Amino acid sequence: MYIPEKGDIIHLRFDPASGKEMQGDHFALVLSAKAFNKAMGLVFACPISQGKAEPARGMLSSLLGAGTHTQGNIHCHQLKSLDWKARKAVLKEKVPDYVVQDVLSRIEAILELY
Repeated sequence: MYIPEKGDIIHLRFDPASGKEMQGDHFALVLSAKAFNKAMGLVFACPISQGKAEPARGMLSSLLGAGTHTQGNIHCHQLKSLDWKARKAVLKEKVPDYVVQDVLSRIEAILELY
């Protein structure tokens, strides 16, 4: 059985959602460790979209030039805890380590962690 791990791009359903939250089927970047994901049945992940990025300037990490088949923007400001089993997460591919580090640094800035 597949268990998501940090750096995986997975495909899953984000519904139910409300307000400004992303809805429907999307790709997402997994940021939590495989051991956590296995033990808890959850992942911490950021959704990826190909939509207009203007309102979220500075809070997105681009996959452009990352060498991945998946393209678009990782929404660092929409970090989510998701039940990967119930949402039937499917592995798409892995991202280079520098992409994960960029996303984590943006989340750190959002949360003002030092």
